[in-house]
Amino acid sequence: MTSFLTFALLLAGASGEGNGLSFQAQLGYEPALLITGNDYAYTFDDLFPSLGELCYLSHSLSGKVGFITENGWQMRAIGSVSQSVIPNGKVNISFGGWGFPVTRWVSQEFSVGAEAGYAFFGKKNSVYLGLELTWGKLSGSPEFHRGFGDDAESQIVHLTSTMLGLQGHIGIDIPLVSLGRFSLGLSPMLKGGAIKEQKAEGIPDDAVWAGPFTLSKWGVALGVNVNYDGGLRQ
Repeated sequence: MTSFLTFALLLAGASGEGNGLSFQAQLGYEPALLITGNDYAYTFDDLFPSLGELCYLSHSLSGKVGFITENGWQMRAIGSVSQSVIPNGKVNISFGGWGFPVTRWVSQEFSVGAEAGYAFFGKKNSVYLGLELTWGKLSGSPEFHRGFGDDAESQIVHLTSTMLGLQGHIGIDIPLVSLGRFSLGLSPMLKGGAIKEQKAEGIPDDAVWAGPFTLSKWGVALGVNVNYDGGLRQ
């Protein structure tokens, strides 16, 4: 986080030194629909699985700082925090004698990275590419069952996995309303990547970790953002 703030201050200083750069900053909210992937998707009907079995929702808050050159080229640093919910996921342990329950997974992720783009149509719109390092924690509490009738048993297991991976995106910034140096805009984008389990905790002694599982980060997103443009300084 310190390096992120240092980068922002350096860019802000550069924009005022007469070198043809304009300082930019952005705060955004980004809901996304992502493909769950084979490791975590639990499908009840392999022939006609539902959208909720194949996909999950992710919500991100992001901050970006960077600059745009006189001829429209952009470079920005990115930092974001996300939460995702997989309502119908596979359990990541093998528990002999117990059933394999549908598991609700919740992930909390942090990302840092960089973005490069080009502004067009009078520098009002821009297309950009980005890449981020992502890490976080995935938690679930599956309820295992075995036996029938009076012999039926159940057990809730609290599982947590640390995750690490990369994700990239390509998108377009579309301004909607401008007020001075500030603007409100939309950012539709395509996302791609994956995060992989690094370590699992909470596994019972008589169970076996079936991982490391990989969670897909492929899908589509629509960001809503507030932008600040410092103005081109010659």
